[in-house]
Amino acid sequence: MRSNEVAKTAGVTVRTLRHYHQLGLLPEPPRAANGYREYTAADLARVLRIKRLASLGFPLARIGALLEEMDAPTAAENDTDFASHNDPAADTASGASPLTALDELDRELALQIEALQEQRRTIAALKAEQLSPDMPVRFGRAIRGIVGTPADTASHAALVVAAHLYGDREMAELERVAAQMQDTSLAASMESLDRRCAALAPDAPEAERAALVSESLEALAPLIDQFDIENWTREATKEEQLLEELANEPLNEAQRDVNERIERGIGDILQARAVEESSRS
Repeated sequence: MRSNEVAKTAGVTVRTLRHYHQLGLLPEPPRAANGYREYTAADLARVLRIKRLASLGFPLARIGALLEEMDAPTAAENDTDFASHNDPAADTASGASPLTALDELDRELALQIEALQEQRRTIAALKAEQLSPDMPVRFGRAIRGIVGTPADTASHAALVVAAHLYGDREMAELERVAAQMQDTSLAASMESLDRRCAALAPDAPEAERAALVSESLEALAPLIDQFDIENWTREATKEEQLLEELANEPLNEAQRDVNERIERGIGDILQARAVEESSRS
């Protein structure tokens, strides 16, 4: 049989046969006088065996060794047959059997199924809650409670980076803030301040900037109570500095100045609390 006949009978492509040859799974038959390779019934059977094992989930890289185990001389099995019946450890000592390989594959597939089921649960949550699929569900839930849907690409990029960087401690803080933001009067105040900050001209006068900083810190008081003191008083990491750069990227000079002064104000408040707590203890 020629390669196209073998491929058609086995339900694979000629390209697949060539791939099997390259991997060493299928020996290349010699060429006949006409220059074509002539495959035998044994070659066809091997292709069908490879296809069958691959359909069960065995990686091609493992199939060659598995076929060797399956084709091992039966005489060797007969020599150890009595011992293996009387000593269950004999099979293990003599090397992995096809049944052992099936057990291993079954465990691997069970893990894959579990992972796929978890993926489906995550997808269901994203769909049901209309969360952005490029962020973890937990982060998406919290951030939506704080900022809703980001208005621009730069803000969204900053949130994606934050979602990647935040650990459990940062996430716990974010969730506390999101819960506090359920207060409608607080949400309205923050929205109003955000609009005023967004409307700042690059050359906004100092009086306007200072007033916005002062009012923002006053409005933020209930949220500052939810902040983790250590997160705000320790040295910023390189990743956090990158995150701040991303968040500031779309802002003009006055807006950046106001944001930085608000952050410094929050840091000063929390630093004072840290000192107070330390003196009490």
